[in-house]
Amino acid sequence: MTSSNREFKPRRFLEGRHLQTVYNVLFPPDNSLEDEYYSESILIPTNDRSGDILWLEHNPPLSQVRKKASKWNGYYLLLIHGMEGSSESHYMVSAGKEALNRGYGVIRMNLRNCGRGLGLAKKPYNAGQSEDIEAVLEYIYKHFTKSIFVSGFSLSANMVVKFFGEKRQHYAKAFSATSPPLDLKRSCDFIDSRAGNFYRDHFLDTMKEKVTSGVYDIPDKIKERVLRSKSFFDFDDFFTAPIAGYANVLEYYNICSGVKYLGGIKIPGLLVHADDDPVVPSEVWHEIRWKSFPLLQTVLTEKGGHVGFISDPSPDNPEGRWLPRILLDFFDSQIK
Repeated sequence: MTSSNREFKPRRFLEGRHLQTVYNVLFPPDNSLEDEYYSESILIPTNDRSGDILWLEHNPPLSQVRKKASKWNGYYLLLIHGMEGSSESHYMVSAGKEALNRGYGVIRMNLRNCGRGLGLAKKPYNAGQSEDIEAVLEYIYKHFTKSIFVSGFSLSANMVVKFFGEKRQHYAKAFSATSPPLDLKRSCDFIDSRAGNFYRDHFLDTMKEKVTSGVYDIPDKIKERVLRSKSFFDFDDFFTAPIAGYANVLEYYNICSGVKYLGGIKIPGLLVHADDDPVVPSEVWHEIRWKSFPLLQTVLTEKGGHVGFISDPSPDNPEGRWLPRILLDFFDSQIK
């Protein structure tokens, strides 16, 4: 498949099936890749001289650890989870399995203080942390292969779009972004509204737990203020934006919103979104003139929730998750 501004047409997985709206951001992982596939942990420093550490999970190509396995295709896939997720989030595990079975090597990245990396960073992750993506890609490029794809989910989907739209060393040859909150201010307004209260409360609770635990190096007065946050906007204004070095939350949202970087993307990309996403407002997606970006392909479904995209199970897809196949079909099409 060549890059075009036409909507990407997945193989039969969208045809003739009832797609459920599944709010998967709250679900625990189905199982760990370590249950079935060789895995090793890699810890690398961030590039900002903070002393923070990133915890990566490395699943080498199956042909390197099994006698009977698909031959390595020369590529690695970097997977990056969404807000308050980890390398063990269900979409990370299922996409990792699909990639390994197709002959890829896989790196699953934990954002700062997420998953097994909890306690290894003094700073939190944020929606525009391009430097962390660059650090991991540089490591893969130096140690494993120069042929890399990147797949971001939810908050990291926005991060990936921003990263590839910036003028920097990108290392990768193509990317995907699933359920991206491309306009951070409008996404914040949406999740702070009555429609998003359930998700707002869930995420705020987990993020405040980290603040309470003391993993972040912040004064007690700031900690007390952060813990009084009643909205996403306040949390980002009191905590995320100032620690990341932004003057205020509006500057943070403005600079880090992926929609501003679409025109700067120079490699093929696939963006996936569901109209019934309960976290990211679909209005933003529909306002974007996608035909103006010929390197970007899109999949928009009526149902699918937020990083959900499952259908009824079938013999060829027992878990019912079709998103990994859509993503890997796209990446397969980009192999030269």
